[in-house]
Amino acid sequence: MRPRDAATPAAPARITLLGATDVRRQDAGPVALSARALALIALLAARAGVAQHRSHLAGLLWPDSTDAQARTNLRREVHLVRAALGEDCGLVVDGALLAWVPTDRCLVDVTTFRAARDGALAGIARGDTAQVEACGRAALVAYQGPFLPTVHDEWVLEERERLRRDCLDLFARVGAYWLDHGDPERGLPYARARVRLAPLEEPGYVALMALQCAIGDRAGAVTTFHEAASALEQELGVAPGPELHDALDAALADTGRGPNAGDDGTRTALARPASVPLVGRHRELATLRAAWADARHRSRFVLVTGDPGVGKSRLVAELAGEVRRHEGVVASARCYAASGSLPLAPVAEWLRTPQLRQSVRRLDPVWRAEAERVAPVGSADPDPSSSARAKVDAWQRHRFFEGLARAVAEVGRPLLLTVDDLQWCDRATPAWLSFLLSFPVDIPLLVVATARRDELLAGPLAEPLRAMRAAGQLEVLRLDTLSREATHELATCVLGRAVEDAEIELLHSVTSGSPFYVVEGLRESMSTPHPLDPTDFAQVVELRLSRLPGPARDIARLAAAVGRDFTLDLVTEAADLPEDEVVRAVDLLWRLHVLTQEGFRYRFSHELLRSAVYADTSPPQRWLLHRRLAQALQLLHSPEDFSAAAQIAEQYAAGGAPDRAVPFFARAARQASVVFAHGEAVRLWDRALHALETLPPHRGRDEQELELLLAKIPPLGAYRGYTAPGMERTGRRVADLGARLGQPDDHVTGLIAQFSTTFVQGRIEESLRLGRASFAGAAAAPGLAAQGHMAVAGSLLSLGRVDEADHEFASACELAGETDSLPIGTRTAVHARAWWAHALWLSGRSDVAWETATQAVTTAREIGHPYTLAVALSYAAVTAWMDSADDRLREVHEELSELCNRYRFAYYSEWATVLGGWLHGGPAGADEIRSGIDALVAQRSLTRMPLWLDVLARTQVGAGDADAARGTLDAARTRAASTGDVWWLPEVLRDRAALSDPTTGQRLLSEGIRLASAHGSRALVERCEGDLAEARSTAAP
Repeated sequence: MRPRDAATPAAPARITLLGATDVRRQDAGPVALSARALALIALLAARAGVAQHRSHLAGLLWPDSTDAQARTNLRREVHLVRAALGEDCGLVVDGALLAWVPTDRCLVDVTTFRAARDGALAGIARGDTAQVEACGRAALVAYQGPFLPTVHDEWVLEERERLRRDCLDLFARVGAYWLDHGDPERGLPYARARVRLAPLEEPGYVALMALQCAIGDRAGAVTTFHEAASALEQELGVAPGPELHDALDAALADTGRGPNAGDDGTRTALARPASVPLVGRHRELATLRAAWADARHRSRFVLVTGDPGVGKSRLVAELAGEVRRHEGVVASARCYAASGSLPLAPVAEWLRTPQLRQSVRRLDPVWRAEAERVAPVGSADPDPSSSARAKVDAWQRHRFFEGLARAVAEVGRPLLLTVDDLQWCDRATPAWLSFLLSFPVDIPLLVVATARRDELLAGPLAEPLRAMRAAGQLEVLRLDTLSREATHELATCVLGRAVEDAEIELLHSVTSGSPFYVVEGLRESMSTPHPLDPTDFAQVVELRLSRLPGPARDIARLAAAVGRDFTLDLVTEAADLPEDEVVRAVDLLWRLHVLTQEGFRYRFSHELLRSAVYADTSPPQRWLLHRRLAQALQLLHSPEDFSAAAQIAEQYAAGGAPDRAVPFFARAARQASVVFAHGEAVRLWDRALHALETLPPHRGRDEQELELLLAKIPPLGAYRGYTAPGMERTGRRVADLGARLGQPDDHVTGLIAQFSTTFVQGRIEESLRLGRASFAGAAAAPGLAAQGHMAVAGSLLSLGRVDEADHEFASACELAGETDSLPIGTRTAVHARAWWAHALWLSGRSDVAWETATQAVTTAREIGHPYTLAVALSYAAVTAWMDSADDRLREVHEELSELCNRYRFAYYSEWATVLGGWLHGGPAGADEIRSGIDALVAQRSLTRMPLWLDVLARTQVGAGDADAARGTLDAARTRAASTGDVWWLPEVLRDRAALSDPTTGQRLLSEGIRLASAHGSRALVERCEGDLAEARSTAAP
């Protein structure tokens, strides 16, 4: 078979049966077919071109039905398949016979693989290099995993194994072909795929190592050996065989020297201590098994907590092994104490698992683009500069989270997600996990995390995890140290002999039953002729490290400075040692269980070991190691690759090179904003600014600081809200630097950022001063004039200067461009027009006010910007409430609530809560309003508080609690007086008058008329005058 010509039209239907089940039409997306319809297609496609009798097919697909019912079922499914995919889909009906004939109108990966395999084997036989290349690659692409992975019928199991063996045979032959023809580089993808397909078969690893050695990648060959040994040890409890050891000897052999040559002691006996079985955890393992079984009914999250070294990871690994052996998919990740990981790093690591990587590829383009923000399956990472709006559009986070969740759901098989050391995780990952657990997935899903309990409770994740537990999304499984009996069992396994009671008493008392210290201490004791000694256990790590030969100790220190997992390429590039010595040192550290290996990466077998090695490294040595690592990371990652930016920055910072760290912190912060991890983005911008502070002052540094501060404002607002303490400080610094450096746009931007904070906090006079300053500054920055007008208008309105505010709002709307955006992320034209409606209503033009509010909402919808739409709806809802138009309010509020709930908008969600309480009414409504007001106060969002309190008071009156309403209205008057936020005060006085004696009531109404007249609030003047006239007529004799 040769690949189809590039001019051939794409097939309108594609059917996936390998690695997942999926049917898609080019013109209509996914096609919904029953499980039996898919099974029918699979059964026929697996035997493509061979006719199958109806009775045979019916018996296989419906073994528990009568013959007549089975044939009826078959007729139905045949009809449904042809109706869904078309008469020319490849399903051929000939009387009592059915067959699948491959056609370009409907591509099935099974038939594509079969044809590609036949073509590749024919090419090998003829020595046709072009055909081997084309057909081999087609087969590699087509075979993405087990045949019908979620089905376990006998015929499926047989076909699955046959396809797997055919695939293994093909990949072995193609890899050998390229090795024999002097092009081992082309053979590597097949050898790697062969290892992934059969991770417990040694010949695949041997073949891969031969190809790696042939291209000079000795480090890669050693890593492959370690991967093989770990897999055999963990899954089968056996050591590598002679062929694997021979392959390792070839990889470690130096020119003219054997693998055991050398006087530096870095080569040891090939034996490696075996992995230790899981002991003493029967109850805990049963709990995890039960959670896995229950995951078939609902998604679950189990957090395993305990002290360092207690065996949390080992317990989870036991469950993972069981899941893999039963055809489940396991995706594992790990967090690290050292900084330098990207936000959502565990999620990215999960999505790099082959099965989930294929899930990302199968997503619709709109969702694939979201998933590829953290796990690109193309050639490059997404460029943060290509999505500037992502920095401010926090609402897009929901869409992004959904894209990631869809990638998980698309795997189509039972899925176990594990993450170790959650206490060092970023905040975005638990937030996404909470979203995932509530997202509808049609697969069994279990998430299991491990964490050090004390560090977790003291860290930033404590609160979100408590919230998840309160919501029923999280179950905690606490792991304690081993009992004396379990310690005895573990010691027997490690030593391979009976252990005396006295030895166990000593062992348990010294280690307190910590599995890590038990195992490490016993291994240390096995290397010396001395009996068990308590002091050995107290210093077991230090003893182990002190006995390492020089090169191995140097590499251990370098690896400890990395602070996380690493590749051999990194330590080879950073080490001041020849490559062969680095490879031998890593091999020795792996054999001594100092390092462990996962895929092509290494890490310390336990964080306690890494910490001890790092502590044993002097400060000058650390400084040098961090610099070497930063430079090596730069060499290994292209400028377009943003994945290592944070790690490079942290390494330069730790290496005393802040000037080099700053640009990498900035790149990492932009990448964090791309994945909506705004809290992490703020932290990284702060790290960049801190590094910049250590440099000597000069104009260039000020310009760089200004650039960093401007970039920090959007994620800070998205993360902490308008009233974030750092927002005002940041805005003030931006304004000062902009003025000093002669950059008027930046000066005005800083003033507007300060205005946003001061206004929402209820500091109205100060916000007016900032608004006027920004308006004055806009003379040199005309593009920002609309923002200055809006800031002045909003402040004037709150101060009760309605006519002036009306004029300023009109100017803002006239000057605002289509793309003009405030630093907080909303479109200026929409925000100003929506706010203007309040001034129009107060001035007595209620119809124009509602028309203006509606126009703002319509424009926001046309823009397609949910956050701006939420702002427009929020102002429209208040306009409707002020006008006592509950029907309008109800309609607007329904959409506003849906938006706020979906995207979790801060601030405006509280507006929706307060107004929702008004619509619900009664005591429950009053409680709802109180909760919204309390949330605003907690955020220090005090502006419009007299209005919100008036909403509460009217609801309390409606609920029959006049006394509470009086207290609420008195509080509103006090708040208005203290902040200058007096625009709604006449209405507060009017409502308070209704709850007062006649004399006091008339006095309050008179005061309300005077205030409203001074404000220019004609609508409120009319209301107060109407009530006053009625009160006087009632009081007249």
